[in-house]
Amino acid sequence: MFPERPVWIWQGNQEFVLLKLFLLLLFFYLSFRLSAYITRRIELVRMHSKRLDRLAFRAGCTLEERNLLQLFYNQLDSRHRVVLAHNHAKEYLRQYLLTYVSSLDKADFPSFLTLISKFLGTANDPRPLFHLREFAIVQMGPKTYFAQVVDPGAGEVRLKLGLTKGTIPSLDQVRVTAFRSQKGLQTIRGGARMASPSSFYFLPELTNHKD
Repeated sequence: MFPERPVWIWQGNQEFVLLKLFLLLLFFYLSFRLSAYITRRIELVRMHSKRLDRLAFRAGCTLEERNLLQLFYNQLDSRHRVVLAHNHAKEYLRQYLLTYVSSLDKADFPSFLTLISKFLGTANDPRPLFHLREFAIVQMGPKTYFAQVVDPGAGEVRLKLGLTKGTIPSLDQVRVTAFRSQKGLQTIRGGARMASPSSFYFLPELTNHKD
């Protein structure tokens, strides 16, 4: 009732039949390799995501803070995900965090600050506020930015802002907020002057703490 051999394969001369068989095998081989690659990548993403969550949990981060960290992780490309999830996580965060946070909703800034402070270990630092590469929230009038300390200085602290474009609108009424586990979010008022289009020098009024 049915032919012994598939007609669509065996029709034509012998060379053409062999070519069709080779292409068919090549198709199945490439399909298998592609499927295995996609499956492996999905498994790696899940594995790295769980490892990063465990690191954040060990650092004392809350569920809300860990969810923010996962949002940061999910928007990275595959190569940077691997870097972040392994031993270079802290260095990666210090280097690339400002670029990401500049697009984050300002309502998430306090949670992100506590997350990063705990994850990077600055939250338990017994020394005064504003150390090299520490992160902070900067409020300049109606504007709010995420920033990183690039030079603690003896009197003036230089901070780099997470700006995607534009310049600092005003240096009036500057408030800088850092986080410590014992006291929580601490806001310090002070004067400021421009250092570059994306950074400024902050002169804290250390007697004006707001916990």
